[in-house]
Amino acid sequence: MQDLGPALGFSQRRHARPRAGFTLVELMVVIIILGLMGGVALSSWASMLPNQQFNTAVRNLSEVLHGTRSDAIARNREFRIVYDLDQDTYAVRTPFKLGGGFATTQGDDERLWIHDTDLKKSGIDLVEIMVDDKKYVDGKVEVLFQPLGVSSHHLVQLAQTLFERTFTLEVLPLTGEIRMHDGVFVREPVDEGDFR
Repeated sequence: MQDLGPALGFSQRRHARPRAGFTLVELMVVIIILGLMGGVALSSWASMLPNQQFNTAVRNLSEVLHGTRSDAIARNREFRIVYDLDQDTYAVRTPFKLGGGFATTQGDDERLWIHDTDLKKSGIDLVEIMVDDKKYVDGKVEVLFQPLGVSSHHLVQLAQTLFERTFTLEVLPLTGEIRMHDGVFVREPVDEGDFR
């Protein structure tokens, strides 16, 4: 078969389709825009992360308080939470031995400890503990959870210096209810007028 293109006056060069694609300049503009969007997202995430760590620490401590009270009731044994204000840590001291069974002595060497939490790693300070109207700002403080669900009335104050945030967790003595207070909270003492 004969090629009729040149005979009919068609030029292959005139009707050649342009190639589809992007120029180097267009690609560079897209890459720069994506880089700027990624930088904004990363800086926003970096500023939110410490704030989220503080919220998580408050929520975790609340869950440990509630769980410790529940364990004391369910296992009919005394549990304690030990706060170390110097190290910014807390842990639950159980009535069990490491290998199983109940601990028979009062010593801590053979006891099973759970929920050992280091708040300092997240930039959070354990500022003060108030147990039955007595304030502690250093040393170790133990809070008792008894089998009937009764515990000492206590307040735990946490702070994050990076964002200047403070949060107070309150454990009510008879009900074991945990109340969360944004900022520094101190419960007013009870007087005779409250019972009228």
